[in-house]
Amino acid sequence: MTIPRIIPRAEHPISRGYIDPDALRVLYRLHRAGFKAYLVGGSVRDLMTGRTPKDFDVGTDARPQEIRRLFRNSRIIGRRFRLAHILFEGGKVVEVSTFRRTPEREEAESGVEGDADLLIRSDNVFGSPEEDAVRRDFTINGLFYDIATYAVLDYVGGVEDLEKRLVRTIGDPYIRFREDPVRMLRACEFAARLKFRMEPAVTQAIAELKTELRKSAAPRVTEEMLDPLRRGWGHDTYRLWAGSGLLGVILPELAEAAGREDAPFASLFWRMLHDLDARSEAGEKAEDAVLLGAIFLPLVLTAIRRRGAGGRVDPSQILLVLENVVNPLALRMSLPNFATHLVKQSLYTLGALTGTRPDQPAARRLVARSWFPHALAILSLYSRASGRYQEAASAWQDVLARAGRPPAGTTRQPFAVQAPFPEALVPPPALLTSHGEPPLFPLPNEAAAPRRRRRRRRRPAGGGATG
Repeated sequence: MTIPRIIPRAEHPISRGYIDPDALRVLYRLHRAGFKAYLVGGSVRDLMTGRTPKDFDVGTDARPQEIRRLFRNSRIIGRRFRLAHILFEGGKVVEVSTFRRTPEREEAESGVEGDADLLIRSDNVFGSPEEDAVRRDFTINGLFYDIATYAVLDYVGGVEDLEKRLVRTIGDPYIRFREDPVRMLRACEFAARLKFRMEPAVTQAIAELKTELRKSAAPRVTEEMLDPLRRGWGHDTYRLWAGSGLLGVILPELAEAAGREDAPFASLFWRMLHDLDARSEAGEKAEDAVLLGAIFLPLVLTAIRRRGAGGRVDPSQILLVLENVVNPLALRMSLPNFATHLVKQSLYTLGALTGTRPDQPAARRLVARSWFPHALAILSLYSRASGRYQEAASAWQDVLARAGRPPAGTTRQPFAVQAPFPEALVPPPALLTSHGEPPLFPLPNEAAAPRRRRRRRRRPAGGGATG
């Protein structure tokens, strides 16, 4: 049995005042019921480094059904990894998991012959706090905060690696990454987020095992792709993924269109990610359709350049290009049909936003669409990254602001808000001038100009044939 390194309250920066009150209630109730109750994982890591955790997870020796009996406002979730969610007002969730140990091969139910496949497909073998710490991915995520003593428990050398600013796996990285290949993505994300360096053994293992990512469930990989974009460290994370070859495994099309510095739209992509991070840092929240639009836009522009001479294609072909680019990727990423449709419509609408002025009759139909705010958010990213269509983006942002203002007293401006009513399309005189640039995508005739009404010819009185 390993004796943990114990850092007493006087020697670490974690205070109960920094912990979410509902998470504290969960910890104290488990403790009073006679169970061990620790704050675990990323929340301890963030508190130790002076950051604000995204969420607070709890580890305990209580079994899931015991947690369920102790908390009436809880539910048991998961099959591969059963745990409890404690539900609070406002949609807040405190995740409580029972201490686990690494399952034996028979317990993991791999169903694969041979010793080469170490992928864990079942992880419901309960264990001790020490076994739980050892089975985690990285040393900096293996720290526990004990609510009974207010001390930090370190079984894996995580405190030392925090001091060294080092991302290191618990145990052999070749084994850890084959058990769960998504850990390779997370290693790069932690290095980007914390400004740490990865241990050389970790870097080498990623280089050799990156193709193992194809064994991971597509929804998990997609979530790992979107998470850094949502939280403000997307640019540096994607840079590490591109440099390590991981981006070429999960999205080879994006690695080709933006991973190489000589690619025509590479600089555009990285500037868009920079802008997304800056907006997130300022408190703005981008919806997933906008994030996916930022990922797909360089691919769409590359496809248009390849398809048409001089980068221009027939307007009737734009939807076909979007179908050919977005649909295969959406299928591979297991995106919901609604999300796929929203992304395609948002990208298609960029042509109308850059080719239609807010005072034109066609604009009234445009603003009423549910995807209008998402298209405008993507246009805002594109215009700031490329320096083009800035006047058009400003004009449409003014329309959106006059019809979709956030509630009074709100300090965080939503990146995509509810679509405004068409009545908001009465623009001030300064915005009635054309921005003087051709649209980003060529427009069909009905989108570029108001539709002319055809006059029906009246039939002669009597209607029938003369005789």
